[in-house]
Amino acid sequence: MAYFRYNMLSKEGRQKVGLISLPFDNPISAMAYLERQGNIVFEATPMPPLVGRAIGLLDQLFGQNISKEELAEALNNVAVMLKAGLPLMSALQDALAEHNNNTLSRIGKEIVMRVEAGASLTDALKGYRNIFSGNVLFLISLGEETGSLDRTIHDAAEHMKKMDKIQKDVKSALRYPMIVFGMIVIAMMFWLYSVVPAVAGVFKSMGAKLPAMTIMVIEASDVVINSAPIFFGTIIAIVMLLRLATRLHQPTRRVMHIIMLKLPVVKSLMHYYNQAFITEYLALMITAGLDILRSIDILGTTLPNEVYKEKMQMVRGALLQGIGVRAAFQSAKIFPPFVIRMVGVGEQSGTLSDQLTYISEDYRVKLEFMVANIGKMIEPLALGIGGGLFVLLTVALFTPIYDLIQNMSK
Repeated sequence: MAYFRYNMLSKEGRQKVGLISLPFDNPISAMAYLERQGNIVFEATPMPPLVGRAIGLLDQLFGQNISKEELAEALNNVAVMLKAGLPLMSALQDALAEHNNNTLSRIGKEIVMRVEAGASLTDALKGYRNIFSGNVLFLISLGEETGSLDRTIHDAAEHMKKMDKIQKDVKSALRYPMIVFGMIVIAMMFWLYSVVPAVAGVFKSMGAKLPAMTIMVIEASDVVINSAPIFFGTIIAIVMLLRLATRLHQPTRRVMHIIMLKLPVVKSLMHYYNQAFITEYLALMITAGLDILRSIDILGTTLPNEVYKEKMQMVRGALLQGIGVRAAFQSAKIFPPFVIRMVGVGEQSGTLSDQLTYISEDYRVKLEFMVANIGKMIEPLALGIGGGLFVLLTVALFTPIYDLIQNMSK
């Protein structure tokens, strides 16, 4: 997309000056497009590519976010309109270009312009790969080739809804332990900032001999009090840098995923999520007519977990060596026996997509159950950590007091 600065007289008779993003590289095509809309165009000057990229970046940073739920609903509306017999342009205009979400509406208008300019719907969507995933593009391409665009867009929308539900369940489950452990940290900071200094002052005034544990707690309190801005600023900076590095740097992301797959409770969440994601995705692709190798290739562009992504590449490598689907899945050593057995049944009976769908539904149910009971799973761990820290502080602060009382009694 290129940006043009236009000066024109609208069909309502008002002069308009501004910027517009169009799927053309030359001003003649841009002027022709604007005139087809009923305008009288005086000028359409292309902006430098750097300006266009800057505007696009600002749109990404400050534009309204597009949720998976909104996008799935919009695509489903396109499918419903197409099935009802409406032309593609009308469906795109009503469902995307006139959406309540400003960002989606802007992108929808750009897609409409691309299609009007002669691009296929698949090619029009390829300019927004950060929004439309590889499986959505494949399904739409398949629909255009087979003449069943309404069905394939509907399938893509349903898949997005399922994936959005799974992702929301995982985020909801992870939010609870973060809050719990965040409260434990806040409670510890309160003790170190308010309680420990007062008790330390008493020890100092009485000249008490302090054990190593008490000295360590007092020193930690001094760090929190004297270097509070630096201390908390460093923690916030580390968290933000880790988030940024996890998003942009693949090796860091891989290390974080390895750590998450070893944490209590979290590893189960990640396991259920990725198993459901992989099997749902493969079932959709195979049902659409793709072979297992091509399905894994597309899955690799979408699968968020780096560890599981590597394992799926191992499955692909095994398949290329001529090993059967069941043996290939087994070679990855990350799928449980239940999944291996069901994949084997599907391979032998020719119902692999059905078996993968069954597995995906099973893991979705397990994930929902875990989300509903995450509190009961986290409570023992939270009590252990919080209680252990409280006992540590209590022993560190009250042992010297007990010694002072013992000495005074003598």
